[in-house]
Amino acid sequence: MTLIAHETFRNANAPLEERVEDLLDRLTLGEKVALMAGSAAFTMHGVERLGVPPVRVTDGPTGVRSNEGEAATVFPVGVAMASTWNPDLTREVAAAIAREALALDNRVVLAPTINIVRIPHWGRNFETYSEDPFLAGTLGTAYVNGLQGEGVGASLKHFAVNNQEFNRLTVNARVDERTLREIYLAAFEMTVKAANPWTVMASYNKINGTYATDNHYLLTEILKGEWGYDGVVVSDWGAVHSTAPAANAGNDLEMPGPARWFGDRLLKAVEDGQTPEHQIDEAARRLLRLILRTGVLDGKDRPKGELRTKRHRDIAARAAEEALILLKNHEDLLPFDPTRVRTVAVVGPNAAARRIQGGGSSAVRAGRQISILQAVQDYLAGQAQVVHADGGDNEPVPPAARPEMFSPDEGRGQAGLLCEYFDDRELDGAPFKSQAERQIGKLVSMSAMGITGGGLAALRWSGWFWPQKDGRHEVSIRAPGDVRVRFDGNLIIDSSTPGEVDDWDIGGMRVERRTAAVELTAGRGYPVVFEYQRPQSLKGVTWEQVIIGVRQPRGSIAEAAEVASKADAAIVVIGAASISEGEGYDRRDLELPGDQNALVEAVLAANPNTAIVFTGGSPYAFPWIDHVPAVLCAWLCGEEGPDAVARVLFGGAEPSGRLPVTFPRRLEDTPAYPYYPGGEEAEYGEGLFVGYRHFDRASEPPMFPFGHGLTYTRFKYADLKAPDEVRAGAEVTVNFTLKNEGQRNGKETAQLYVRPRGPSVERPVKELKGFAKVALAPGETRTVTLTLDARAFSYYDPARKAWIAEKGAYDLLVGASAADIELQATVRLE
Repeated sequence: MTLIAHETFRNANAPLEERVEDLLDRLTLGEKVALMAGSAAFTMHGVERLGVPPVRVTDGPTGVRSNEGEAATVFPVGVAMASTWNPDLTREVAAAIAREALALDNRVVLAPTINIVRIPHWGRNFETYSEDPFLAGTLGTAYVNGLQGEGVGASLKHFAVNNQEFNRLTVNARVDERTLREIYLAAFEMTVKAANPWTVMASYNKINGTYATDNHYLLTEILKGEWGYDGVVVSDWGAVHSTAPAANAGNDLEMPGPARWFGDRLLKAVEDGQTPEHQIDEAARRLLRLILRTGVLDGKDRPKGELRTKRHRDIAARAAEEALILLKNHEDLLPFDPTRVRTVAVVGPNAAARRIQGGGSSAVRAGRQISILQAVQDYLAGQAQVVHADGGDNEPVPPAARPEMFSPDEGRGQAGLLCEYFDDRELDGAPFKSQAERQIGKLVSMSAMGITGGGLAALRWSGWFWPQKDGRHEVSIRAPGDVRVRFDGNLIIDSSTPGEVDDWDIGGMRVERRTAAVELTAGRGYPVVFEYQRPQSLKGVTWEQVIIGVRQPRGSIAEAAEVASKADAAIVVIGAASISEGEGYDRRDLELPGDQNALVEAVLAANPNTAIVFTGGSPYAFPWIDHVPAVLCAWLCGEEGPDAVARVLFGGAEPSGRLPVTFPRRLEDTPAYPYYPGGEEAEYGEGLFVGYRHFDRASEPPMFPFGHGLTYTRFKYADLKAPDEVRAGAEVTVNFTLKNEGQRNGKETAQLYVRPRGPSVERPVKELKGFAKVALAPGETRTVTLTLDARAFSYYDPARKAWIAEKGAYDLLVGASAADIELQATVRLE
């Protein structure tokens, strides 16, 4: 398009605000309103008349969740990235994700998630960072800077007080103003002010009686007013509940598209005087600012990105290594010496499984998936024999069917099934679309497919199933409509089959899972058909999900113990089931699913030279923790995670992760236990005392404290220096030395906590206000400098609507965790 001199908005060299205002002046009211809702599930509206293209967005934060099903690099999940305590590495990961987004023509990534971990069994704990707002805000800032430094917009989510999946679409979070500011908004405030994310996502839930998307106090008074935010407020997908109230509150963009509450309804609200035109102008101005920031108008000047490159794989590998946390290492059992162990038993239900990420909107299609078993075999190839037994099953229901179990035809030329789409609910006519698909099952957007009448009415998957083992297989289907399943020509499931309602709830429905058992022979193919008829009415539902599951035959605990007894060393890989960590539901408790505790005890009895590897996304109870010698927390560390586990177990890499969340011994010991789940009202009765803030004053210590993590070397803290007295509001500089007194390289995460003495209001015993991750060679000493600003000493006073740093004495506590303080000094604010 030829540049016309007076069209300032087309000039990539013109100041951003001049371009925004020039473009805004050219829009009609209808075009402005159109911008305020998506055109499709993950696409914004452009302005076709002026050649302004639409902006495509994609899910995150573990990697690019391609809307077309393209494979992308799978990085460690949020809690694993937080375990690195490394903002520079977090920035690198986000920059790599941005480049992959650009390669797939996406200009906004819906990440990072920085909600506070309030309960240890929240379904999305794996996706977010921490129980501490300072750590979450520091890493959130790094992630946003990494994304936007590559020209891809971030979406800071979920704003705000979004801390449970139970009743997540409607629950009312009741929280006092001080707790709101100090705990649940603090990370958002830090990230907005330091990194200016191009979008902020308003959450599903209510806050003190008002939906987030209708919440003028939250979106306009605090975010846009107090914090000076100039970006776009976008709804979570399907989170808008009104027209004029949402627009007037400051919700700039309704997603997904096409419009349900905005669009024509919003245009009429303006015409009727319910929404002032200046509100539309302000929202359109923010949306145009986003469009111009993404560079979609600047064509050839934009970078092309890169996808699944060696550079990205190397970043993922470093992130996975730094995320691994050595929780326990009695008598230095780890690392195992590969020159001394000739036989290694790798057992447990997660040994051969590929647990690399959580479920839900953050799940990335992986181009590379290996298990910890395979990684250990690869690492020890030519050095030691690796033997294996799964030791049972940890899946509470048949896990989601994997594409490689199936083929569209008997020739097995590709994985997956033939998927047919029907506009006839009875599947009588010809399908309007038919294609082979890897995905077994489907997530269906109501806004895209239409809630009633035409559009998609039914689905059929057909092809062949190829069992890997002889024996009893369980096949299940979970869907809100009518279903039929045929195996080898036999109808084994239909809508009359008794079902069980589970806790999974992404679209506002809890539906039945129907299961049948079949005896199968490995190596033989079985023709299969799965049919799904959508309900005729899905009023108020944003998404529906069809999940097809297959449980294969599994081994026994006795078999695993026998294998371990004959080995020089044993590794038990335990943790989350495939559905334990996911969007839409919370875990019911902290127990390891299945008989994993019995498995640990049996293997430990058979071979005391045993290390436990935990794979999951949030805390679990370990009743055997006091007598097992070594535990490595591997989290869900992305596609390079299993290899990193193997390197750390056998000394090829150093563990350096630290817990960003407390691991309690029991659910009953946690601060929100008396208040969760709370029905339609979630009372935040624990107030400020979340995570370690609670355990600092509790009678029962946690299993592992916040900030905890061991290394293969030893560090010494010394020489703490801080001023005795400073003016209130001035910065405080803290210096101390760290020395590596061991024989191996290592990284120590030194943590600085502030403890007020005799405050005039109730405050936590101490709070994290600084940290540094330091790499040291054996014998090396380094001086660490941390700086505290006024906020580090402040509390929020609702009466004065201000942050207050009281005069008085404050202890500065430096150590290796919230429970391991090595140095102390006192500063007085005057």
